[in-house]
Amino acid sequence: MSEWTAVGPEQGRLDLDAVMIGDLEIALARLDDGSWVAFDNMCTHEECPLSDGDLEGGRIVCPCHSSAFDVRTGAVRHGPAYIPLAVYAVRVQDGELEVEVP
Repeated sequence: MSEWTAVGPEQGRLDLDAVMIGDLEIALARLDDGSWVAFDNMCTHEECPLSDGDLEGGRIVCPCHSSAFDVRTGAVRHGPAYIPLAVYAVRVQDGELEVEVP
């Protein structure tokens, strides 16, 4: 069963940030269209924090070895990583960002 967890206000948040929800470290990213996405913060190749990487449109590029992932689907777009990222639903309720986690 999944539940929505508030992670803070939408206003004033960095376009690329990381939050802890229980044992999960989740990256939050604001896309060019103003929508939010959430995905595992650790690269599946070497566990580098993706929130330290470069957000390029709908891609996040790992700062350690340049693996790239689609932030909407988690799909690997460029190796050396080959395992996709977990992605999570995001919504804004009364100005607060909420992430749906298992």
